[in-house]
Amino acid sequence: MNDVQRLFSALTLVFTLVLAAACSSGLRPPAGGVGAPAPAAAVERFLQLAGEDQYLEMGWFFGTAEGPILERDPPSEVEKRMYALAMVLRNGGYVVGPGATVPGRVGAAQRFTVRLQKEQRQVEVPVIVVRGPGERWLVEQIDVQAITGTR
Repeated sequence: MNDVQRLFSALTLVFTLVLAAACSSGLRPPAGGVGAPAPAAAVERFLQLAGEDQYLEMGWFFGTAEGPILERDPPSEVEKRMYALAMVLRNGGYVVGPGATVPGRVGAAQRFTVRLQKEQRQVEVPVIVVRGPGERWLVEQIDVQAITGTR
């Protein structure tokens, strides 16, 4: 084997190892699939994951009608954003209220009011979920200003 062939073999091996590492990065959808089968379940699961500090996993339950943000954005960015949301959402308990249709988005989105226990006060937080691919529901929007009081 000449030097060019050895170099090509070495580069092929490096490329294969890098590709294998990228494919095995652990970014597989959860066993039950992305999102949740019902709108309220998406809110519940997202809040559970936030409470468990499962930032990347949260990325499978947060997104738009096109799908979860973990399929769209780099994992490191998703992890940072979900960490920030989890910090704001920290609570001593919560109750997910009944869902309501979002005007202009009948069948495609629902709005929930989540009552969070934040230290000595309760905060009502609007959360919008959207129907994504495969009829799965994703958290699309959380009114963090309702928690932080920055309105």
